Amino acid sequence: MQTAFAQAWEARNGRHDAMTLGGEAIMVHRAGAGRPLVCIHGWAMGGLSFAPQLALIDQGFEIIAPDLPGFGDSSIAQAHPTIATMANLVRNLITDLDLSEVTLVGWSMGASVAWQLAATSSARLKALVSIDMSPRVSPEDGWDYALSSSMTRETIELAVQAMRNDWTGYCDLFLDRILAEPKAEIRTAMAALAALADPVNASQAWLSLVQFDARAQLAQIQVPALAIHGGRSALYPQTVGHEIARLMPQCRAIVLDDVGHAPHLEAPEAFNAHLSNLAKRAPPAPTLCEHLSTQ
Repeated sequence: MQTAFAQAWEARNGRHDAMTLGGEAIMVHRAGAGRPLVCIHGWAMGGLSFAPQLALIDQGFEIIAPDLPGFGDSSIAQAHPTIATMANLVRNLITDLDLSEVTLVGWSMGASVAWQLAATSSARLKALVSIDMSPRVSPEDGWDYALSSSMTRETIELAVQAMRNDWTGYCDLFLDRILAEPKAEIRTAMAALAALADPVNASQAWLSLVQFDARAQLAQIQVPALAIHGGRSALYPQTVGHEIARLMPQCRAIVLDDVGHAPHLEAPEAFNAHLSNLAKRAPPAPTLCEHLSTQ
């Protein structure tokens, strides 16, 4: 049975193109035509998770959503995946497709990939949207925006072991923290994507993520940006969006009060409106934080 994500792509005549980029065999999901939105999925997910953004096709956008190596329908990475190698792969995708005026959209781990790419090469970029992510996942004295203040080397190693020993069980616990309110259709679709991921590959990507620190890089990103966060996120405090906006010169933070870690899935109309406005005009954004209800 097709999940809601797959059905949405089929309804929009989505294309699923097998590509080889830098030696990596990946699947790239595409639909629509026009202004390119390159959407980078979160950890354990896949490009199909941007199904609600397909509505933007009607506004003249093309949705381009790769499955990162070892996730979705892409082959396992040839070497241990890192934020840097994934960013380089997305850069190669943009170059190979000869895209310009790209708006990058990164959810969770995908936001880290987007920040890495934008900080090191922004020539083809127009704007950037990060979704419910912290620039530093690991705790540090004086840093209030970690995934968990109790994270240590030992707990990280235990998490990696759990991923490799019981991937389904680990993902069940992880997925239970994504949505602010239970939504069976979305939860089932996310679980189907997680089931496609390779546990070893995913654990290596996770290790890179917890070692990644984008704080210095944010200051180097010179494209208009939005940091969109869920007011009820169980992963990161909503105030991290304001911190991102403080660090990034042209970024504005938006908190959607009634959603969790997946604003693009839980409040797609509100999320899409902000994304569309930025991608169409991409004006310099003041550093401030807005709280918006999705009701």
